[in-house]
Amino acid sequence: YSTIFKDTRDLAKVTVNMVNALMEGKTPEVNDTKTYENGVKVVPAYLLKPVAVTKANYEKVLVEGGYYKADQLK
Repeated sequence: YSTIFKDTRDLAKVTVNMVNALMEGKTPEVNDTKTYENGVKVVPAYLLKPVAVTKANYEKVLVEGGYYKADQLK
């Protein structure tokens, strides 16, 4: 089995950058202008790269990545 991981620390950084841009009257950085069609318009978004986490790579992705400590996943 596997799961998809998107690091919420990265999500927080992107969010802060977007809010700062808006507060400065600038356009926030986006990397997707096609995926999110809400029936009225396409909503620009910044999509984080998903990482498939499996038994084979969970330590590298989650522990070495600093998201969890090894004992939290045992």
